[in-house]
Amino acid sequence: MTDAPSDPALRFEILGGVRALRGDEPIDLGPAKQRAVLAVLLLHAGQPVQPHQIIDAVWGDEPPENGANVVQKYVAGLRRALEPQRSPRTPGELITLTTGGYELRAEANALDADRFQEGLARASTERKAGQLAEAADTLRRALDLWQGEALAGLTGPIFDSARNRLTDARATAWEKWADIELARGNHTGLMPDLARLIEQFPLREGLRAQLMIALHQGGRQAEALAAFRDARAYFLEEFGVEPGERMQETHRRILRGERFYAEPVDPWADSDDLPAPPAATASPPSFVQQYVPPDVTVVVPDHRPTSTPPSYPTGAAAWGLGPPAPPAYARSGRGFPIGEVIVATLLPIVICGLGGWIFFAYAGVRRQDKRQYLVALGYAALFVLAVFIILIDPSAAENPDPSSTEWIGVMLLAGVTVGSSVHGAVLASHPGDTPRSRNLRLQARQFAAFDPQRAHGIGIGRPDLLRAFDDGGLVDVNHVPGHELARLPGISSREAHGIVIDRLNRGPYTRPEDLIVRGVLPMRTVHRLSSRLICLPTPPTTTPPNGWPSTYPPHSAQHYS
Repeated sequence: MTDAPSDPALRFEILGGVRALRGDEPIDLGPAKQRAVLAVLLLHAGQPVQPHQIIDAVWGDEPPENGANVVQKYVAGLRRALEPQRSPRTPGELITLTTGGYELRAEANALDADRFQEGLARASTERKAGQLAEAADTLRRALDLWQGEALAGLTGPIFDSARNRLTDARATAWEKWADIELARGNHTGLMPDLARLIEQFPLREGLRAQLMIALHQGGRQAEALAAFRDARAYFLEEFGVEPGERMQETHRRILRGERFYAEPVDPWADSDDLPAPPAATASPPSFVQQYVPPDVTVVVPDHRPTSTPPSYPTGAAAWGLGPPAPPAYARSGRGFPIGEVIVATLLPIVICGLGGWIFFAYAGVRRQDKRQYLVALGYAALFVLAVFIILIDPSAAENPDPSSTEWIGVMLLAGVTVGSSVHGAVLASHPGDTPRSRNLRLQARQFAAFDPQRAHGIGIGRPDLLRAFDDGGLVDVNHVPGHELARLPGISSREAHGIVIDRLNRGPYTRPEDLIVRGVLPMRTVHRLSSRLICLPTPPTTTPPNGWPSTYPPHSAQHYS
């Protein structure tokens, strides 16, 4: 953040809902879109943001007409709310208009995410000085700044990416706090917190290893081993992989009955405190843009073949006791939604076309596909039209033979009934983007952010490989062949070929937005596919002389968005 003239009592929060406070009093930030504009400016605090960047972040694929004027209107509303003493026609001091766009100039540490970073840095200094109690207290105060999910209520690739980075930073801070508490011998009081944190961050193997250590240190070895079995079952079921080296080594030491933290240690001696900032850019990024959790030790499964698609067994097959089990999503019986197909087929027939629109409205909500709302509206309109034609029949009521008008209405009603029934069955048989798929993609992204090397090893984002898990349809732009890219909606065969050639000539992509920067795909296509795309780096092929697995480069996790 940069210092600039501003109300010193003005504070901003994004570690929860987006809020602004003057002292302890919240400020009315106006409509939801206006708060979203403020969030974009906060994520780029101290840097100019072009209006088109704000439009892309806030509205995505559905920009408003005269978008620049709409952004100007919302910025004016924010200025009135945040600088009430400013004269109407004087330039804004907090949100200024520069040649590069709108720039938010707040006081240093006015943003709670920056105060969170400052707490982590102070805790690092304190633990280096051997002040473990003070470092643990500082971390807890920093973590207390969180009031829920970061940027709560905001959706879109920009906000989702920032939310993932902040969530990873939060989980890492909890791990470091737990390390200090274990080093201080506070294993008993730590157990409830670790159990809660594992539910909140199920993919963080560090937290699971710490719970095992706390149970073991408390004389509850059987429960510590049970915690490992539970963790192993979770990772095998969800991803078809064994737990990482840290959990494996902790498990071995518990089996041998070894003690942990037998004497005072530096719990972070083998890891960097905070990552160094990335290479200099035109404007230095804020903490929200650059912070990445510290290095994580990862292991590539050594059974990964180099020339044939991998198959990662689960259950007895994982121990060589039988043939590989079928994929988790095939075992679950959810590969073909037979129930939805039956409902979609019978609903219009049972109620004579009246409900032909109901399934499509449901599909629009479930899949977050606005096109289905239009289909539902179309079937509803055709049903109303058919009934209207039948009711306005001009022929005499006592005439037993149906008139031509009535026949038209009846045929139209039959067409709506049969058409919506068949159409609904076809749509239901192709599950599309369901809540389950979105949840699977979220889990796979979290796994990739935590352990990118192993994520690459097991084939996350590789629908062309035989895998023992379902990642919700993610596509790894850096490694899938061209024909898989061409199967994505909106990407032609020529564009898919261009992506493959570009990544060969200019190196891998660090984030999906690089497809726009390099001119390979248009912005609208990338934004439409952003929930499906992931960019995993290729893991290093060299093995350190000591034979231990190498630590993954510290700045990679920020790009798994």
